[in-house]
Amino acid sequence: MKKKIITVVLGIIAIILIVTVSTHFQNSATTTQNNISSNKWTKETFDGLKIGDFDQSGKGGTTYEQIIAKYGRPNKKNKTKSGNHILTVVSWNNVAGDYTGVTLTFMSQEKSTATARLTSKTLLDAKTINLAKKWTMSTYNAVNLENSKTDEHDGDTLADLTKKYGKPAVLTIAKIGGKPQTNAVWHNTNGGASGSVSIDFSEYNTAVDKKQDKLR
Repeated sequence: MKKKIITVVLGIIAIILIVTVSTHFQNSATTTQNNISSNKWTKETFDGLKIGDFDQSGKGGTTYEQIIAKYGRPNKKNKTKSGNHILTVVSWNNVAGDYTGVTLTFMSQEKSTATARLTSKTLLDAKTINLAKKWTMSTYNAVNLENSKTDEHDGDTLADLTKKYGKPAVLTIAKIGGKPQTNAVWHNTNGGASGSVSIDFSEYNTAVDKKQDKLR
């Protein structure tokens, strides 16, 4: 189950990154929308979004139409097929505070977004706390992961790592198999802007997997 969860979350993140940094990729359609609402996204409204279960086609999640009604048409919209489902990934830039964007993934079994339900949400942060430590290979190696053979959930928590290294640049939350899963990515590394640390957290917000790129 853990491997499945990590694989699905990474797949969602890959789609989100494509939408964030590109306007087109093969076998998909990306459009830039107008008519953005005057309502701005905040951390509180982001946290309040209800996510449906990825394994149940987003059942119970906020609908696409509900989000559009409040925040207007997204700045970017992308559709791609995943098995028998259509994934619609949309992004807004009308965000208050230190955040630069909100990206949401909806799932439906039809091409129309009328039945699409929210299955993951991503918050993009413009900056990290100035006094936060930089990630190094040493601090990365020191991150404690949960022991999958016990039920102690003793891995490092997202809250503790945020205190040490600042808010993650990208925070993605999904629900898979009835359990919320979180992925956090930091770019304040000694590898510069091209370096990154990515950590997956369980429903207990404790670390279960980690990856790094270009740390020293």
